[in-house]
Amino acid sequence: MGKKISLPPYPNGWYSLGLSRELNPGELRNCRFMGEDVVLFRTQSGKVNVIDAYCPHMGGHFGHGGTVTGEAIRCPFHGFCFDGNGECVSTPYGTKPPPTAVARTWQVCDTNGFILAYHDADGKSPDWEVPQIDFTGWTSMLSEAFDVKSHPQETTENSVDLGHFSVVHGYSDVEMLKPLKTEGHYLNTRYVMHRQASFLGRTEKIRAEFEVHVYGLGYSFVEVDVPKYGLQYRNFVMSTPIEDGKVNLRLGICLKEISNKWKVNPALTLLPRPLVDKIVAHATFKGYIHDVMQDFQIWENKAYIAPPALAKGDGPVGKYRQWAKQFYPDYQQEILTSLAG
Repeated sequence: MGKKISLPPYPNGWYSLGLSRELNPGELRNCRFMGEDVVLFRTQSGKVNVIDAYCPHMGGHFGHGGTVTGEAIRCPFHGFCFDGNGECVSTPYGTKPPPTAVARTWQVCDTNGFILAYHDADGKSPDWEVPQIDFTGWTSMLSEAFDVKSHPQETTENSVDLGHFSVVHGYSDVEMLKPLKTEGHYLNTRYVMHRQASFLGRTEKIRAEFEVHVYGLGYSFVEVDVPKYGLQYRNFVMSTPIEDGKVNLRLGICLKEISNKWKVNPALTLLPRPLVDKIVAHATFKGYIHDVMQDFQIWENKAYIAPPALAKGDGPVGKYRQWAKQFYPDYQQEILTSLAG
């Protein structure tokens, strides 16, 4: 019989702290990340850094009155400056920085339109990266973020939980087209679903194929193909722990530039393609947000049962959970295994 257990709150991996376009050179922003206050800043040369919010000199908060000066961040309390590695590079007194004036920093990558920070419970450096995606021929990213009472393993599990698609989202005839595949930190599968839907004035049953790409528990994107309308999307899901039991869920979508406007809707042939792309992208993004928000009530009120009493039709949930264990330190993996029975 399964037990209600609590997942360790902060699994290892890459997590989103926002959109690249939201942070210009010379700007900084406060964030909550893994239960801590951190400050995100972009240097004048364009490099993004994440640093502990509190200056190691005497505790001033970089995000409340601090400034970016060249390639460093300046504390508002005494004017000590720190580079992206957390090293103090200058004091206002012209004296040598104290050797203990070193701030904690996180590994960062600025990729695919997102700023990602790496968390490891043991302080280890990342041994894998999120791959670059070619966005040539795709619209700009539409994005919105929500704070949700959940866990990144729970939100990411939706990508393989085929059973909930019909009950929660109203899809039918859900079928796997490709078995779940895992390679280290990467998980992939493909499935097809049908749903009665209204889209730009047309209400009909549509068929959609979904190819899921999961890189750790914090970064996922889904390639969506709707052949009837000749549409292709990339749906991004970024689940970042901000507190124990709470994540910041960032959703994003981009649309492949439409080549056949008539196929989407004959009325759209009268409009220029960039405007059509914009109209369709916004309509689809609205539907995408609606679908994900249908999960919020489930996530915020469910328990994590281990092992689950799985039935045929659930999808590869068991394989997913086995894969997910790698993102916890060894001692936490052992606890999860023992609690799961």
